[in-house]
Formats: sequence, C-alpha cells, structure tokens
Amino acid sequence: MKKWLRKIIVWGALIYGSILGALVLFESSLLFPAPSPSDGDWDASEYDAIEEWADSSDGTKVHVWCLVHKSPRATIIFSHGNGESLGYLGYELAQLRDRLAVNVIAYDYRGYGKTGGKPNEKSILEDAVAVANWASRTSEWNQVPIVPMGRSLGGAAAIEMATKLNAPGVVLDRTFSSIVEVASHHYPVFPVRLLMRNRFRSVDKISEYSGKVLQVHGDRDSVVPLQFGKKLFDACPSDSKEFIEVHGLRHNDSWPREFWVAMDRFLQSIRP
Repeated sequence: MKKWLRKIIVWGALIYGSILGALVLFESSLLFPAPSPSDGDWDASEYDAIEEWADSSDGTKVHVWCLVHKSPRATIIFSHGNGESLGYLGYELAQLRDRLAVNVIAYDYRGYGKTGGKPNEKSILEDAVAVANWASRTSEWNQVPIVPMGRSLGGAAAIEMATKLNAPGVVLDRTFSSIVEVASHHYPVFPVRLLMRNRFRSVDKISEYSGKVLQVHGDRDSVVPLQFGKKLFDACPSDSKEFIEVHGLRHNDSWPREFWVAMDRFLQSIRP
C-alpha cells in the first residue's frame, strides 16, 4: 500500500472515530437541547395560566402551566418538543384553549425551564406520567376527558401517558416510531442503533394502545421524516385512528388549518 494512501486511511479512521465518540459523549446534549431558563416569556398570567407543580416519582418538582376554559370539552395535556420550554409556548397553549374550548395543561421535562434535574428517556417519561396522574386526581381537570397530546419528542411522552392512564384518545404531532430510527436516518454512516442510550421506542408502546388516535405529519418534515410517523401509526391496533398528512408542512411550522379541523372532529368523538 502506498504511503499516501495509508495516511489517508489512518486520518479517515481518526476523524470517523472522533465524530463517533462525540456523538456518544454528547448524546444528551444533542437529544435534549433545552433552551436557557432565562430565555422566553415566563409570565404565566399573560396567558391567563396558573402555575402548579407536580411531584415526579423520585420527588422532582415538575413545573406545570394550567390554562382553564370556562366550558371545556376536554383537558389536553401537552408535551412539547425537545427544543422548547413553557417560556416559548404561552401563545400556542392559549390558542389551543380558545380555539378548541379545552383546558390545557403543559409542563417542562426534567432539565427544562424551572423543572430541576437532567433529562433522559426514563426521567422524561416518568415526569409525563406524574403530570397525567396529578391531573387525573384533580377535580378541576378530570370532569372532562383527559387527552394527552405530544409534539415531536413529546409524542413519546403522550403515548406513555395514554397507555399508562388508558386515556380515551391521544393526539400526535410530527412524532416518530423511535428516536433511534430518526438518528440512524440523519447519521447513516454511524452505528447509532447499537450505541444510543435513549431510544424512545414509541412504536412498541403504541402497539398496546387501542384508544382513539389523531396523528398529524407533514410531507416536508426534514427533522422527523414522514415515513417514521407513518410507521408509528401503522403499529397502533386501534380501530379508531386517523392520519392527517399535510402537504408542505415542515417540522417547526405552526399548526395548519387541517390540524384545527381534525382536532375539532376528534374532540367531538371523545365526548362522553
């Protein structure tokens, strides 16, 4: 082998190994890029929201915002994406409440906003269930159907809530079959399927759920491509599920008209 070719191979291997090591070392930072707690709008009263705290299984205090509707059709528990926090969600949460006539509960995962600790798959799912349990025990929220709703990473949390609480329905917005499959799509030359610690295999969890499902995804989503949303939907055994494919919708776009129409129809279907 020529000397110059050997050098190229050695340097290529070093670069590949360095990038792979960085992906493994910084997995949590890549998966959970929580905004700075000092950024955003944290005045809950601006959106007529009430601040509460729910106790997670290990005693961690989970920060919760509650938006009350005077005549709610349901209580939606909203789980946000991995790059969001309550400080950025006030307007959208108020939209959900006002346009759909629902109570809205939203919260920050471990390591996000005012919720202490560090995020990982186990703690995020525990926090989601803790908030759902808290809401289900509170008369202000449980007089109407409680519906988990999740966007992107929050879809995994919403599915966890739905299966653990036997919720009548769940709403999934641009979420995935598993985070490992999405990572493999973005980093095809690296063995991420073997190395990732946080896996979020929603495709397995939803196979246990038979309630109503509304799932929304865009055909221009480059973060969580459409194929992973469809795989999740296909794995659900429910005989009352709907998949809304929105042309032109990207991962971080605002909720489109199709979403609002489908949500109104979905909420009508779960009325007791």
